Amino acid sequence: MRTARTKTTMPVHGTMAIDRLLMVAYILVTAGAIISFVGAGLPPVLKACPRNTTDLNQCIIDVVTELRPRLATGDLGENFTITSLEPITIDRLTIERGENFKANFTNFRISGATHEKTGFVVKKLKTDLNTRQINATVLLPKLQVNSKYDLKMSILVLQINGKGDLQVNLTDTRVSLKLTFYNETVDGEEYFRFNPITLRVKFGKARFYLKNLFNGDPTLEAIGNQAINENPDVLLDEVKNGIEENLAKLFSKIASEVVKDALFDEVFPWS
Repeated sequence: MRTARTKTTMPVHGTMAIDRLLMVAYILVTAGAIISFVGAGLPPVLKACPRNTTDLNQCIIDVVTELRPRLATGDLGENFTITSLEPITIDRLTIERGENFKANFTNFRISGATHEKTGFVVKKLKTDLNTRQINATVLLPKLQVNSKYDLKMSILVLQINGKGDLQVNLTDTRVSLKLTFYNETVDGEEYFRFNPITLRVKFGKARFYLKNLFNGDPTLEAIGNQAINENPDVLLDEVKNGIEENLAKLFSKIASEVVKDALFDEVFPWS
C-alpha cells in the first residue's frame, strides 16, 4: 500500500519572520555599501583635518608628511593610485634668448623629492577656509637633475657650447605654493576641488656637470664647467620659468587626483 505523503505548510507568521530578516539583511548590506562608497572619497592613508581643530595648519602638515613616502610610487593603498613623484619628469625644456642663449633639454628628470631622509619638508603652511586658500613653503634639501642637453650660451667672455649628458646637484631648493579650492555640486553633493596651483622656485646651491662640452675636449670641458659653476644663476635663471610651469601642472594634477572623489566635508569635517 502506498503511503500518502503529507505536505508541510509554513505558518504565515514564520514566512513573515523570514521576510523581515531578509529585508533587514538587505538594508544592512545596502547601508554598508553606501557607507563604504561615501568613505572612499579620500585615500585610506589620509586622515581628515577637522575645520574647527585648534591647529588646522599643523594637521595638514602632518598629513602631507605621512603621505610623502607613498608619493614616490603613487600607491596610496587599496587600489588608490596617483601620478608618481619619483622621479619628476619633464619631456622637453627649450629656451632661446637670441644668439647669447639657446638651450634644449630632453628627458629632464628630477630625483630625490621623496627621499626617506632628505625628501621635501613643509616649512610653513597657512590655511584660510574663508578665502579657501592654502599657502605653503616647501624645502627640498637634496635633488639631482639628469638630462640630455644641447646648449649654446655666453658667460662673461666665454662662449660655451656642447651636446651630451647633464647632471646637476641642487641643495636647499625652496618652493612656494599657492593652492585655492572650491566646491563642485554633483547630484546634490558638495565635492572638494582644487584650482590650478601656482608656485615659485628659489634655488639654493647648485653643482653642474655637462659632459661633452666643446665636443669633449677635456681641457675646454673643464673650463666650461668651472665657468658655469662659478656663475650658476646664469643657467638656473634661464630654466627657472620652464621648471616652474611644469611643476605647477604636475602638482595640480596630483592634488586633484588625491581628492577626486572626496566630499568637502570629508576633507574638512566638523570635529
